[in-house]
Amino acid sequence: MKRFDLTARTLATLALAAILSLSCVPAAAIATVAPPSITAPSALLMTMDGTVLWSRAPLTKRAVASTIKMLNALVVRDSVNLTEVVTVPKKAAAIHNGGVGLVAGQRITVRRLLEMMLVASANDAAEAIAIRIAGSESRYVALMNAKARALGLTGTVAADPHGLSERERSTASDLALLARTVMADPVLRTIVGKRSVTVPRPHNRTKTYASTDLLMGHYAGIEGVKTGYTSASGYCFVGAAKRGGVELLGVVLHTKSLAQRFAQMRTLLDWGFAHVHMRLLVAADTRFGPVAVEGQSGVAVSVRAAREASAALFDQGGALETSVSLPASVAGPIARGQQLGTVRVSRDGVLLVTVPLVADSESAAPMLARRIVWPAASLGR
Repeated sequence: MKRFDLTARTLATLALAAILSLSCVPAAAIATVAPPSITAPSALLMTMDGTVLWSRAPLTKRAVASTIKMLNALVVRDSVNLTEVVTVPKKAAAIHNGGVGLVAGQRITVRRLLEMMLVASANDAAEAIAIRIAGSESRYVALMNAKARALGLTGTVAADPHGLSERERSTASDLALLARTVMADPVLRTIVGKRSVTVPRPHNRTKTYASTDLLMGHYAGIEGVKTGYTSASGYCFVGAAKRGGVELLGVVLHTKSLAQRFAQMRTLLDWGFAHVHMRLLVAADTRFGPVAVEGQSGVAVSVRAAREASAALFDQGGALETSVSLPASVAGPIARGQQLGTVRVSRDGVLLVTVPLVADSESAAPMLARRIVWPAASLGR
């Protein structure tokens, strides 16, 4: 089967005008976009698929406080069933700084402790999980650092399970990758999106703690993810939000106040939503071809895109590049819906979407010449 690749120069011959009209970037959109008005010394904004839209000092190592709990949560997901019951140890119950008042001997499921740790930023819950899984805080920290290395977080060093230590270090870039990994886990995504968590108390009582993410319920599309504060780290926040199919992830580190970290995240996300839009890159049922059927003169099958495809595109960037890989001919029989090639759309060297190209009609197998054998008794008559 002979194949050939088509560049944008030859797409017009394959009836791709519909795709090109949809994927053109207006000239005004290619102009440089003014950066967001952010004062945080380290900050970053990306789409959830990993495209960085803007950053400042993204690789600078800083104390990051409780945002390190995202790494703790990933180790939990690797290590233990969420339904397992943890008996709160004395060392965890003794943590009153940033705790939710866990009592030694309480029995609480891993999932409930995760909720306390990620929603209320409970340091005692983080400690209880660590001791349950690894037997000691130091051994658990080793697991956290091993997980960081496995994720490629070269700027991240955990010193405890909760972020109280001033020796904790990470970067805006690493925290963004951590948050993307957390949000890729359906369980953790659900937990960080909770507005509150209920903590059991002695004598069948409970106490409800609101999320430390004060944008929850107050910013359209907010999804989490994690706050942090110590005197060494300043006020930190890793936040995610989704609107109209566009999902963004922001990081602000070492802001000066509680109010400022949320105000700066609002500014960062607002800027992103103003300059990132969903674009239809391939329309459903766009026709390609036709493609000849080998051995059948004049027979060909029409080809179409199997589905439509869209992507979140930043206003600032180059033109879209569309390429098609399609065979010059195919051997029959061809079934309707059979994949024959692909169409790819890229921008600035980054592949955005790949869509299968499928047969929109069918063809039978080529007719073979039949050999007729006459009965011997009939020969010569």
